[in-house]
Amino acid sequence: MILRAEAVHKRFDDRPVLSGVSITLEPGHVVLLSGANGSGKTTLARIISTLLPPDEGQVTMDDVPVSERRTQVRRAIGFASHAPLLYLALTPVENLEFFARLSGVRDGRRRARALLERFGLGYAADRPIAHFSRGMLQRVVLCRSLLNDPEVLIFDEPYAGLDDAGVAAVNDVLTEGKARGRATLLIAHDKERGEGVITRTVRLANGRAQEAA
Repeated sequence: MILRAEAVHKRFDDRPVLSGVSITLEPGHVVLLSGANGSGKTTLARIISTLLPPDEGQVTMDDVPVSERRTQVRRAIGFASHAPLLYLALTPVENLEFFARLSGVRDGRRRARALLERFGLGYAADRPIAHFSRGMLQRVVLCRSLLNDPEVLIFDEPYAGLDDAGVAAVNDVLTEGKARGRATLLIAHDKERGEGVITRTVRLANGRAQEAA
């Protein structure tokens, strides 16, 4: 699957954030999206994942506008945002089961427990997450993004709050995705944490994107 943003513009309160940004996510590639705080990285990620409409331009999946197949596109994308957006009164398993049902994932409980084990949270799978650390919440968010075995991953600051084991688990997911032909957009301030996994770097500045060395 090829996901492409073409000449995307976005403004907030008459302030331009994206001014004709184009970016392509191709199978087997991990694209690092870099840029200063406020440069529009998260905005672009939300537009690509269909969570936010562009003011101008379009996003296509295999050359078909995502507006024509929104449900299919959303089920093909795994999006891990830097904001947890989890239900704090529920356990990790309960959270993941809920999101699995929303995404049409069968056997959500089995899938949830397997992912929690992978990210080192099997021991806390049935504890309410209200008192989880930032790193633990981030691991649950990463599990959520993988529930539907997505063809495209969009990771917005996935390393935030993670220890070395958590960073290694993220990079294992990215490496596995490359081998399987998954397309990935990775937003991260610390490029070194994804070293050896990233295949391309795109930098956002002044509302525009350009390939970086």
